[in-house]
Amino acid sequence: MTDKLAEQFKEIDGVLKSTHRVLVASHENPDPDAVSSVLTIHNVLKSEGFESLPYLPTPAPKSLNYLPGFFEIKYQIDNFEPDVLIALDYGDFRRLRLPNHISNKPQLNIITIDHHVESDQKGKIKIVEPAFSSTSEIVYHWLKHRNVEISKDIALCLLSGIISDSGGFRHVSTSSETLNIVSELLSKGVSLSKITRQTLTMDSPLNFSKAWGKVLSRAKLDEKTNLVYSWLSFDDLDRYKVGLADFDGITNLISSGSPVNLGLFLVEHEKGKIKGSLRSEPYKGRDVVKIAKALGGGGHAYAAGFQQEGTIDETLKKVLNLIK
Repeated sequence: MTDKLAEQFKEIDGVLKSTHRVLVASHENPDPDAVSSVLTIHNVLKSEGFESLPYLPTPAPKSLNYLPGFFEIKYQIDNFEPDVLIALDYGDFRRLRLPNHISNKPQLNIITIDHHVESDQKGKIKIVEPAFSSTSEIVYHWLKHRNVEISKDIALCLLSGIISDSGGFRHVSTSSETLNIVSELLSKGVSLSKITRQTLTMDSPLNFSKAWGKVLSRAKLDEKTNLVYSWLSFDDLDRYKVGLADFDGITNLISSGSPVNLGLFLVEHEKGKIKGSLRSEPYKGRDVVKIAKALGGGGHAYAAGFQQEGTIDETLKKVLNLIK
Protein backbone atom coordinates (compact mmCIF):
# COMPACT_ATOMS: atom_id res chain seq x y z
CA MET A 1 0.00 0.00 0.00
CA THR A 2 1.40 3.38 -1.01
CA ASP A 3 1.81 6.38 1.28
CA LYS A 4 -0.74 8.25 -0.84
CA LEU A 5 -3.32 5.52 -0.36
CA ALA A 6 -2.67 5.38 3.38
CA GLU A 7 -3.18 9.16 3.60
CA GLN A 8 -6.46 8.94 1.67
CA PHE A 9 -7.67 6.18 4.00
CA LYS A 10 -6.93 8.46 6.97
CA GLU A 11 -9.02 11.17 5.31
CA ILE A 12 -11.93 8.74 4.89
CA ASP A 13 -11.75 7.81 8.57
CA GLY A 14 -11.74 11.51 9.46
CA VAL A 15 -14.90 12.16 7.43
CA LEU A 16 -16.68 9.18 8.97
CA LYS A 17 -15.91 10.37 12.52
CA SER A 18 -18.27 13.31 12.04
CA THR A 19 -21.18 11.50 10.42
CA HIS A 20 -23.84 8.90 11.13
CA ARG A 21 -25.81 8.36 7.91
CA VAL A 22 -23.94 6.85 4.97
CA LEU A 23 -25.15 5.93 1.50
CA VAL A 24 -23.06 3.16 -0.06
CA ALA A 25 -23.67 3.01 -3.81
CA SER A 26 -22.43 1.57 -7.07
CA HIS A 27 -23.34 1.54 -10.75
CA GLU A 28 -26.30 0.41 -12.82
CA ASN A 29 -26.27 -3.17 -14.15
CA PRO A 30 -23.93 -4.08 -11.29
CA ASP A 31 -21.30 -6.80 -11.64
CA PRO A 32 -20.07 -8.93 -8.71
CA ASP A 33 -17.29 -6.48 -7.81
CA ALA A 34 -19.80 -3.63 -7.52
CA VAL A 35 -22.22 -5.65 -5.40
CA SER A 36 -19.46 -7.17 -3.26
CA SER A 37 -17.74 -3.88 -2.48
CA VAL A 38 -21.07 -2.22 -1.59
CA LEU A 39 -22.04 -5.05 0.76
CA THR A 40 -18.59 -5.23 2.33
CA ILE A 41 -18.64 -1.59 3.35
CA HIS A 42 -22.33 -1.66 4.30
CA ASN A 43 -21.85 -4.65 6.61
CA VAL A 44 -18.78 -3.11 8.25
CA LEU A 45 -20.43 0.28 8.80
CA LYS A 46 -23.59 -1.33 10.15
CA SER A 47 -21.53 -3.35 12.65
CA GLU A 48 -19.88 -0.10 13.79
CA GLY A 49 -23.23 1.56 14.51
CA PHE A 50 -23.60 3.68 11.37
CA GLU A 51 -26.95 4.07 9.66
CA SER A 52 -25.93 2.62 6.30
CA LEU A 53 -28.02 2.19 3.17
CA PRO A 54 -26.67 -0.04 0.35
CA TYR A 55 -27.96 1.23 -3.00
CA LEU A 56 -27.86 0.03 -6.59
CA PRO A 57 -29.86 1.77 -9.34
CA THR A 58 -30.78 -1.54 -11.04
CA PRO A 59 -31.17 -5.06 -9.62
CA ALA A 60 -28.11 -7.13 -8.76
CA PRO A 61 -27.73 -10.58 -10.37
CA LYS A 62 -29.74 -13.16 -8.42
CA SER A 63 -26.72 -15.47 -8.50
CA LEU A 64 -25.16 -13.20 -5.87
CA ASN A 65 -27.92 -13.70 -3.30
CA TYR A 66 -25.50 -15.77 -1.20
CA LEU A 67 -23.67 -12.57 -0.24
CA PRO A 68 -24.37 -11.37 3.33
CA GLY A 69 -26.68 -8.35 3.20
CA PHE A 70 -27.87 -9.02 -0.36
CA PHE A 71 -31.54 -8.66 0.56
CA GLU A 72 -30.87 -5.34 2.31
CA ILE A 73 -29.90 -3.67 -1.00
CA LYS A 74 -32.26 -0.88 -2.01
CA TYR A 75 -33.03 0.02 -5.60
CA GLN A 76 -34.80 3.26 -4.73
CA ILE A 77 -33.90 5.98 -2.26
CA ASP A 78 -36.93 7.62 -0.73
CA ASN A 79 -36.53 9.53 2.52
CA PHE A 80 -32.91 8.64 3.30
CA GLU A 81 -30.80 11.79 3.66
CA PRO A 82 -27.13 10.79 3.92
CA ASP A 83 -24.30 12.98 5.18
CA VAL A 84 -21.75 10.90 3.25
CA LEU A 85 -21.88 9.06 -0.05
CA ILE A 86 -19.36 6.26 -0.55
CA ALA A 87 -19.42 5.63 -4.30
CA LEU A 88 -17.77 2.45 -5.53
CA ASP A 89 -16.52 0.95 -8.79
CA TYR A 90 -18.53 3.22 -11.09
CA GLY A 91 -16.16 4.89 -13.58
CA ASP A 92 -18.67 7.53 -14.66
CA PHE A 93 -20.73 9.36 -12.01
CA ARG A 94 -23.84 9.20 -14.18
CA ARG A 95 -23.87 5.42 -13.82
CA LEU A 96 -24.83 5.78 -10.15
CA ARG A 97 -28.18 7.25 -11.24
CA LEU A 98 -28.67 9.00 -7.94
CA PRO A 99 -31.93 10.88 -7.31
CA ASN A 100 -31.67 14.66 -7.54
CA HIS A 101 -32.22 15.24 -3.83
CA ILE A 102 -28.94 13.43 -3.20
CA SER A 103 -26.78 14.23 -6.23
CA ASN A 104 -27.59 17.95 -5.87
CA LYS A 105 -27.14 18.09 -2.10
CA PRO A 106 -24.43 20.79 -1.60
CA GLN A 107 -23.21 19.62 1.81
CA LEU A 108 -22.92 15.94 0.83
CA ASN A 109 -19.44 14.51 1.36
CA ILE A 110 -18.57 12.21 -1.54
CA ILE A 111 -15.93 9.49 -1.18
CA THR A 112 -14.97 7.53 -4.29
CA ILE A 113 -13.17 4.17 -4.30
CA ASP A 114 -12.68 2.84 -7.82
CA HIS A 115 -10.28 0.77 -9.90
CA HIS A 116 -11.52 2.09 -13.24
CA VAL A 117 -9.30 4.52 -15.13
CA GLU A 118 -9.62 8.22 -14.36
CA SER A 119 -12.87 9.47 -15.91
CA ASP A 120 -15.82 11.28 -14.35
CA GLN A 121 -15.31 10.23 -10.75
CA LYS A 122 -16.21 12.77 -8.10
CA GLY A 123 -15.47 13.35 -4.46
CA LYS A 124 -13.75 15.26 -1.71
CA ILE A 125 -11.73 12.05 -1.38
CA LYS A 126 -11.18 10.28 -4.68
CA ILE A 127 -9.31 7.00 -4.74
CA VAL A 128 -8.87 5.91 -8.36
CA GLU A 129 -6.38 3.05 -8.68
CA PRO A 130 -6.57 1.12 -12.00
CA ALA A 131 -3.58 -1.06 -11.10
CA PHE A 132 -5.66 -3.04 -8.60
CA SER A 133 -7.51 -6.18 -9.66
CA SER A 134 -10.82 -4.88 -8.37
CA THR A 135 -12.48 -2.27 -6.21
CA SER A 136 -12.91 -5.02 -3.62
CA GLU A 137 -9.13 -5.32 -3.35
CA ILE A 138 -8.84 -1.60 -2.57
CA VAL A 139 -11.62 -1.93 0.01
CA TYR A 140 -9.66 -4.76 1.64
CA HIS A 141 -6.68 -2.43 2.12
CA TRP A 142 -8.94 0.22 3.65
CA LEU A 143 -10.34 -2.30 6.13
CA LYS A 144 -6.82 -3.42 7.10
CA HIS A 145 -5.82 0.23 7.58
CA ARG A 146 -8.94 0.66 9.74
CA ASN A 147 -7.97 -2.43 11.79
CA VAL A 148 -11.27 -4.09 10.96
CA GLU A 149 -11.34 -7.78 11.84
CA ILE A 150 -12.07 -9.70 8.63
CA SER A 151 -14.93 -12.07 9.44
CA LYS A 152 -16.02 -14.99 7.28
CA ASP A 153 -18.91 -12.87 5.89
CA ILE A 154 -16.62 -10.00 4.96
CA ALA A 155 -14.11 -12.42 3.41
CA LEU A 156 -16.93 -13.93 1.33
CA CYS A 157 -17.88 -10.51 -0.05
CA LEU A 158 -14.31 -9.41 -0.76
CA LEU A 159 -13.33 -12.69 -2.42
CA SER A 160 -16.38 -12.62 -4.67
CA GLY A 161 -15.41 -9.21 -6.00
CA ILE A 162 -11.72 -10.03 -6.42
CA ILE A 163 -12.25 -13.41 -8.10
CA SER A 164 -14.87 -12.10 -10.48
CA ASP A 165 -13.11 -8.92 -11.59
CA SER A 166 -9.75 -10.65 -11.97
CA GLY A 167 -11.41 -13.18 -14.27
CA GLY A 168 -10.42 -15.96 -11.93
CA PHE A 169 -6.89 -14.49 -11.65
CA ARG A 170 -6.44 -14.44 -15.44
CA HIS A 171 -6.36 -10.67 -16.00
CA VAL A 172 -3.06 -8.80 -16.04
CA SER A 173 -4.06 -6.71 -13.00
CA THR A 174 -3.76 -9.83 -10.82
CA SER A 175 -0.64 -9.26 -8.74
CA SER A 176 1.28 -11.26 -6.17
CA GLU A 177 -0.35 -9.01 -3.56
CA THR A 178 -3.78 -9.99 -4.93
CA LEU A 179 -2.96 -13.66 -4.38
CA ASN A 180 -1.63 -12.98 -0.88
CA ILE A 181 -4.93 -11.28 -0.03
CA VAL A 182 -6.91 -14.17 -1.49
CA SER A 183 -4.89 -16.62 0.62
CA GLU A 184 -5.67 -14.67 3.79
CA LEU A 185 -9.38 -14.44 2.96
CA LEU A 186 -9.62 -18.15 2.20
CA SER A 187 -8.19 -18.85 5.65
CA LYS A 188 -11.47 -17.50 7.07
CA GLY A 189 -13.24 -20.63 5.87
CA VAL A 190 -14.75 -19.34 2.63
CA SER A 191 -15.43 -21.81 -0.20
CA LEU A 192 -13.47 -20.89 -3.33
CA SER A 193 -15.42 -23.38 -5.44
CA LYS A 194 -18.75 -21.82 -4.43
CA ILE A 195 -17.62 -18.32 -5.32
CA THR A 196 -16.21 -19.47 -8.64
CA ARG A 197 -19.43 -21.30 -9.44
CA GLN A 198 -21.60 -18.30 -8.55
CA THR A 199 -19.53 -15.61 -10.27
CA LEU A 200 -17.62 -17.21 -13.15
CA THR A 201 -19.67 -20.15 -14.37
CA MET A 202 -23.09 -20.40 -15.90
CA ASP A 203 -25.46 -21.99 -13.41
CA SER A 204 -28.80 -20.54 -14.45
CA PRO A 205 -32.41 -21.44 -15.33
CA LEU A 206 -33.15 -22.84 -18.77
CA ASN A 207 -34.27 -19.51 -20.24
CA PHE A 208 -30.90 -17.97 -19.30
CA SER A 209 -29.07 -20.88 -20.91
CA LYS A 210 -31.09 -20.48 -24.09
CA ALA A 211 -30.34 -16.75 -24.19
CA TRP A 212 -26.60 -17.39 -23.78
CA GLY A 213 -26.83 -20.04 -26.48
CA LYS A 214 -28.45 -17.53 -28.82
CA VAL A 215 -25.65 -15.04 -28.21
CA LEU A 216 -22.93 -17.61 -28.84
CA SER A 217 -24.62 -18.99 -31.95
CA ARG A 218 -24.61 -15.49 -33.45
CA ALA A 219 -20.94 -14.82 -32.75
CA LYS A 220 -19.02 -13.70 -35.83
CA LEU A 221 -15.39 -12.89 -36.55
CA ASP A 222 -14.52 -9.75 -38.49
CA GLU A 223 -11.32 -10.90 -40.18
CA LYS A 224 -10.06 -7.38 -40.88
CA THR A 225 -10.01 -6.41 -37.21
CA ASN A 226 -10.01 -9.83 -35.47
CA LEU A 227 -13.04 -8.68 -33.50
CA VAL A 228 -15.50 -11.38 -32.47
CA TYR A 229 -18.92 -9.89 -31.81
CA SER A 230 -22.45 -10.92 -30.99
CA TRP A 231 -25.68 -9.26 -29.97
CA LEU A 232 -29.20 -9.47 -28.55
CA SER A 233 -32.13 -7.30 -29.55
CA PHE A 234 -34.80 -5.87 -27.27
CA ASP A 235 -37.19 -8.49 -28.63
CA ASP A 236 -34.69 -11.21 -27.68
CA LEU A 237 -34.62 -9.99 -24.08
CA ASP A 238 -38.40 -10.12 -23.97
CA ARG A 239 -38.53 -13.55 -25.62
CA TYR A 240 -36.14 -15.15 -23.14
CA LYS A 241 -37.31 -13.09 -20.14
CA VAL A 242 -33.78 -11.94 -19.28
CA GLY A 243 -32.08 -8.65 -18.46
CA LEU A 244 -28.65 -7.06 -18.70
CA ALA A 245 -27.52 -8.47 -15.37
CA ASP A 246 -27.95 -12.00 -16.71
CA PHE A 247 -25.06 -11.63 -19.16
CA ASP A 248 -22.21 -10.75 -16.83
CA GLY A 249 -19.15 -12.57 -18.15
CA ILE A 250 -20.43 -13.40 -21.60
CA THR A 251 -18.15 -10.89 -23.34
CA ASN A 252 -15.13 -12.70 -21.91
CA LEU A 253 -16.44 -15.88 -23.51
CA ILE A 254 -17.04 -14.13 -26.84
CA SER A 255 -13.53 -12.64 -26.86
CA SER A 256 -11.97 -16.09 -26.43
CA GLY A 257 -12.98 -16.85 -30.03
CA SER A 258 -10.79 -14.04 -31.39
CA PRO A 259 -7.17 -14.64 -32.43
CA VAL A 260 -6.22 -11.61 -30.32
CA ASN A 261 -8.85 -12.00 -27.59
CA LEU A 262 -10.88 -9.02 -28.82
CA GLY A 263 -14.62 -9.30 -28.17
CA LEU A 264 -17.77 -7.20 -28.33
CA PHE A 265 -21.26 -7.86 -27.00
CA LEU A 266 -24.08 -5.52 -27.97
CA VAL A 267 -27.51 -5.59 -26.36
CA GLU A 268 -30.52 -3.41 -27.09
CA HIS A 269 -31.68 -3.02 -23.50
CA GLU A 270 -34.38 -0.53 -24.48
CA LYS A 271 -35.83 0.20 -27.89
CA GLY A 272 -33.18 2.21 -29.75
CA LYS A 273 -30.69 2.12 -26.84
CA ILE A 274 -27.61 -0.06 -27.15
CA LYS A 275 -25.18 -1.11 -24.43
CA GLY A 276 -21.81 -2.36 -25.60
CA SER A 277 -19.21 -4.38 -23.67
CA LEU A 278 -15.64 -4.78 -24.95
CA ARG A 279 -12.98 -7.22 -23.79
CA SER A 280 -9.35 -7.77 -24.68
CA GLU A 281 -5.94 -8.38 -23.14
CA PRO A 282 -3.47 -5.46 -23.04
CA TYR A 283 -0.53 -7.68 -24.01
CA LYS A 284 -2.23 -8.13 -27.38
CA GLY A 285 -1.93 -4.40 -28.04
CA ARG A 286 -5.66 -3.74 -27.95
CA ASP A 287 -6.66 -0.99 -25.52
CA VAL A 288 -10.44 -1.23 -25.57
CA VAL A 289 -10.99 1.68 -23.18
CA LYS A 290 -9.94 4.06 -25.97
CA ILE A 291 -12.74 2.67 -28.14
CA ALA A 292 -15.25 2.93 -25.30
CA LYS A 293 -14.24 6.53 -24.50
CA ALA A 294 -14.69 7.51 -28.14
CA LEU A 295 -18.29 6.32 -27.76
CA GLY A 296 -18.88 8.12 -24.47
CA GLY A 297 -18.02 5.21 -22.17
CA GLY A 298 -15.06 4.07 -20.11
CA GLY A 299 -13.50 1.20 -18.19
CA HIS A 300 -10.12 -0.53 -18.35
CA ALA A 301 -7.61 -1.38 -21.03
CA TYR A 302 -8.97 -4.94 -21.09
CA ALA A 303 -12.64 -4.38 -20.09
CA ALA A 304 -14.72 -1.38 -21.08
CA GLY A 305 -18.27 -0.41 -21.93
CA PHE A 306 -20.38 2.27 -23.55
CA GLN A 307 -23.93 3.17 -24.51
CA GLN A 308 -25.30 4.45 -27.79
CA GLU A 309 -28.62 5.39 -29.32
CA GLY A 310 -29.55 3.81 -32.63
CA THR A 311 -29.48 0.26 -33.91
CA ILE A 312 -27.18 -2.66 -33.26
CA ASP A 313 -25.87 -2.50 -36.85
CA GLU A 314 -25.11 1.22 -36.56
CA THR A 315 -23.26 0.71 -33.28
CA LEU A 316 -21.28 -2.23 -34.66
CA LYS A 317 -20.13 -0.13 -37.60
CA LYS A 318 -18.93 2.61 -35.25
CA VAL A 319 -16.86 0.12 -33.25
CA LEU A 320 -15.35 -1.47 -36.36
CA ASN A 321 -14.40 1.93 -37.74
CA LEU A 322 -12.68 2.84 -34.47
CA ILE A 323 -10.69 -0.41 -34.43
CA LYS A 324 -9.58 0.01 -38.04
